[in-house]
Amino acid sequence: MRLFIAEKPTLAQAIYEGLGGSSTVKMKNGYFEIGNDKITACYGHMLQLFDPEDYDEKYEKWSMDDLPIKSVFPPKLKPIEQSKQRLDIIFKLIEEADEIVHAGDVDEEGQLLVDEILHFVGNEKPVKRVLISDLNLKPVQKALSELRPNEEFHFLGESALARSIGDQLFGYNLTRAFTLQGRKQGFDGVLNVGRVQSAVLGLINIRTLANQSHVESFYYDVVGSFNGTDGSINAKYQPSDDDIIDEKNRIIEASSAELVKLECEHSSSVVIDVTTKPERKAAPQPYNLSTLQQTCAKKFGYSADETLETAQSLYETHKLLTYPRADCRFLSDEHLLNADEILKAINRTMPKYQDLISSVDLNLKHKAFNSEKITAHHAICPTEKSGEDITLTSKEKNVYELVASSFIALFFSDSIRDKTKVVIKSGESKKFVTTQSVLLSQGWEVLFKGEIETDKPIEGADLSLLQKNQTLICQRVFIEKKTTKPPKYFVESSLLAAMTRAAKFIENPELRKALEAKDKDNSAESGSIGTEATRASILAKLADNTNLVSIIDEKGYKEKVWKTTKQGQDFCAVLPKEIIFPDTSAVWSQQQVLIREGMLSVEQFILSLDDYLAERINAIKIDGISITPNMKLCPQCKTGFLRKQTGTKAIFWGCNHYPICKTAYPDVGGQPNLAVKPKRPLTISNHKCPKCEKGLVRRKREVKVKGKAKINYYWTCSGYPDCATTLFDKSGKPNFESVR
Repeated sequence: MRLFIAEKPTLAQAIYEGLGGSSTVKMKNGYFEIGNDKITACYGHMLQLFDPEDYDEKYEKWSMDDLPIKSVFPPKLKPIEQSKQRLDIIFKLIEEADEIVHAGDVDEEGQLLVDEILHFVGNEKPVKRVLISDLNLKPVQKALSELRPNEEFHFLGESALARSIGDQLFGYNLTRAFTLQGRKQGFDGVLNVGRVQSAVLGLINIRTLANQSHVESFYYDVVGSFNGTDGSINAKYQPSDDDIIDEKNRIIEASSAELVKLECEHSSSVVIDVTTKPERKAAPQPYNLSTLQQTCAKKFGYSADETLETAQSLYETHKLLTYPRADCRFLSDEHLLNADEILKAINRTMPKYQDLISSVDLNLKHKAFNSEKITAHHAICPTEKSGEDITLTSKEKNVYELVASSFIALFFSDSIRDKTKVVIKSGESKKFVTTQSVLLSQGWEVLFKGEIETDKPIEGADLSLLQKNQTLICQRVFIEKKTTKPPKYFVESSLLAAMTRAAKFIENPELRKALEAKDKDNSAESGSIGTEATRASILAKLADNTNLVSIIDEKGYKEKVWKTTKQGQDFCAVLPKEIIFPDTSAVWSQQQVLIREGMLSVEQFILSLDDYLAERINAIKIDGISITPNMKLCPQCKTGFLRKQTGTKAIFWGCNHYPICKTAYPDVGGQPNLAVKPKRPLTISNHKCPKCEKGLVRRKREVKVKGKAKINYYWTCSGYPDCATTLFDKSGKPNFESVR
């Protein structure tokens, strides 16, 4: 029996149909069966790395003494809880199989996802690899006829494994170290550190500081009004080296603007250049997940997580969209061949598009239809299934319409505009420029009426009628004093866009190139961090950490703005530069290239990371961190802070300088009840515990003997609960013979 292990159910279905199966047959008992073949499916990663506490239970409790947590190689894996049932089926099928076909997605994670299952069960049976990025029938059949040995792709999976282990080590070590040091400074909250998450936090912080530290200044635009044959012409002055300008080529001294006015006003001027060119603009490429998330954030205010969840529902539940976690913006030639059926399905699902669909030209071939440009997944596209009997939520309807309209637009002609640019010389040598845009053919833009800014009607002279060397008179010069604006805060859509172009934030040109090289085969991204599958969760995790990031409505913004809090700014100030910028991702990209080429092993990669983390942890232990407290100062010792803790019986607030200060207060409504007299600090004697050598504490308890109250004394270790040693009292001293 030959067993296909697909990354997801839709791919398993496509393989089944590619092998001759019917599209109406559904998977039974966790697999399809046709002839001598069985096809099963994963649900993404089915296994996960051991957590530190799986190796040693001491790591359940966070302690600086246990850091750094060193890597374990080879790592151990464990089933993801919700995957166990399907995994049992896959394991049984592997045991029964004579040959296995690896059908993970055509990328690093897809390779690792199936490889790790085969490694987990110790598979020694022959394994082939099928590369399917287009689920249409013909591309699937072609891929099935071109199976290759899985060994050829071994290092691709190794690269993904290195990143997976690295991210875990990076996060566990640095998050614990910074969080524990933060507690000492009175900050109660988790200071998460992650290769991607921290870089995004850094971007938010840089923009926050730049906005809040902006010093208002002024600049001056100079506009000349010239007489034309059929009306006036307003043109903007182009500053030169003779003017006092800033880095953005803006005049920043009023006197400099006045000199231009003095020279040009009422002077003879001449048209030195007139250029009119038609500008053809094709419909935008179809959506990948990031661009869909950005559009939904701008248009509907949806978070990245909301958009992904909605698109996933349209894909999994309703079968109306293709796989949504796509990073590519190209479709295959098969989608072009099936366009008529897809358009019919859109028409039945959304009858509002009937007139537009009737106007499409199926003979047009947009550049988006290019099978060679497809990466692991093609762009998001409507399926051939009709949704006429499906009731969609408002979110589902909005997302489907975005994807549907982007597909329909591919079969409309280009929009065409005449673009005219005029350059005028005035005075001795001052240049003024003005432009004009005239719509000739709307083309695909007809689908987006009201969304695309329309060309303004011509006011004054028609620039296209001007002639080179034509003489004009500068009738008047206007000086417009303007105020500089601070850099805009990030919003969700601009953050997503920044994550796809993160390399531009790296100062080192070599590292910038290294990160950009990662996306050399994907025109939709350039030096990206995170993936289509993880960006939404990264932003959601950042948004949840309200101690570090605030997301609020702000005047002048359509979306909520992202800012770092005071503690977030403090945290970024103590994080190393390579962590709050995308530098670490760039360095890892360089190393992953070597892993894919077989020149660097995974073990070498993580041992190097072990050394880096050991240095960082040591620095944190020595230097500590500085962060603004968010905890209440302990009223007793005046140096520690009260922290919410869970006791054996109830929640309480205890001083974080325990055991030096053992002050504790009961919890009332999530706050320490300071009105209650705190427990008195224990008096630790000079007598040493026979087991751990910490000081012993004399305690008393009341017992009743024949109905009368009597006080009994006993001794316990001050190291409780780590040490539970108990001794009897003998004449006011511990009876060491009674130790237990």
